[in-house]
Amino acid sequence: MLVRRHKPSEPVQLALKRLAEFFRVLSNPRRVLIIEELREGERDVSSLATALDLQQSAISKHLSVLRSHRLVVERKEGRNVFYRL
Repeated sequence: MLVRRHKPSEPVQLALKRLAEFFRVLSNPRRVLIIEELREGERDVSSLATALDLQQSAISKHLSVLRSHRLVVERKEGRNVFYRL
């Protein structure tokens, strides 16, 4: 018996593409650690760097990726920027 495969509709293709991108973002262990830290509440880059023993520049790069995929949001308070899920 032959199984006929058909091309998914455009909305399904878009959903699959977005889901794959979401998993790509979460495939980095450091980003998962950042998310775990943010589960406890709002944090700034400095406190995340200290908690995870990473450089602030690395934390900032990962936060940028998480922000671009709307997994975290930022709040500015003076010169400080705080992040939360």
